[in-house]
Amino acid sequence: MNIFTICKTKFSTHVTLVSAALALALSTSALAATSFTPSDNKNLAVVYTLDKPIEEDFFKFTKDDMKKIGFFLNDPHHNVQNVYVEQVGATGLEQLSFSSMVNDMSARPLMNIDPRLGGFTPFNLVIYRKKSEPSKTIITHIAPEAALDILGISDTTVRTKFVDMFKPMNEAIEKKYGAKKSYVKLQGYAKESMMNFEIPFEEPEDVDDFFDKFQEKFESSFQAKGYIIAGFYNMKYSLNTKPDQLPGFDEYVVWSLCHIPFSYTIFDGKNPLPQAAIFAPCSMYAYIKKGENKIVIGMPTLHAWASALGITEKDKLEKIDQLDTEIPAVIESLGGKRVPNTNPLVK
Repeated sequence: MNIFTICKTKFSTHVTLVSAALALALSTSALAATSFTPSDNKNLAVVYTLDKPIEEDFFKFTKDDMKKIGFFLNDPHHNVQNVYVEQVGATGLEQLSFSSMVNDMSARPLMNIDPRLGGFTPFNLVIYRKKSEPSKTIITHIAPEAALDILGISDTTVRTKFVDMFKPMNEAIEKKYGAKKSYVKLQGYAKESMMNFEIPFEEPEDVDDFFDKFQEKFESSFQAKGYIIAGFYNMKYSLNTKPDQLPGFDEYVVWSLCHIPFSYTIFDGKNPLPQAAIFAPCSMYAYIKKGENKIVIGMPTLHAWASALGITEKDKLEKIDQLDTEIPAVIESLGGKRVPNTNPLVK
């Protein structure tokens, strides 16, 4: 059963923010890393355009064909437009589906160099079709260069191998569907593209038991604020590739956060931007490095979305401000302390 239909939340149109909380969130921009210079990449997303509906075949493709080249489908969410009809009463989309993809055999070794890759691992392979353009189906995903720049990753080995990881997937899509290929242009980068936290703790008797309890508290805290845990991936103990390729970590997991009112406002509704779903659900990583008594947490900010897509509409920006205020507040309530966006493995 689709998790969206299980975890219904009551849609609220109230988006007024407490000014003090917003000011606090904005003040944290001083912690953003200032030394990283984005690459000269101009593309935000890869886009494939087809002139017919293909979703049923595409769902099989993401599950079966992609596995042959090392990509695994994790927590898919099909027909999200139906959730909007159920909860909001309307949709301007004929199709919106998320296929959360992970190539852990390729990505996990790179996390030993820069673990911030969890901000886009897994990543979303999106398919959508607007009612206003019923004959045009779009397949899209974030350009890996843009993902790396948002994460602030400059290591040349990580960048080269992460970009190369996407090439077999694109080749498979092109071979399967013969679609017209284009790009969504990158509009810019947010001053603060990442939110990063550390939660210190006293050394436990069993780190696995300790982290399990933290995970329960983490998930219930977000669910109490109207968020959905739309996905979960254990990078260290992957069932897809069993050998532990993260020996330097006691724990490494990635949650997928979803907020239905937010997603409807951005992807659907007035002036919909379904292409923004390349960022969704929000991937938030958490890990414990061996020998350290702290949980490290990170994810791209929602303002990273706004800057990359050039969003200027008031209602969308209000929702973006809301989540960029609420998400840090939840983590801080769990003991999180805001830290700069730097590679914590580099001293």
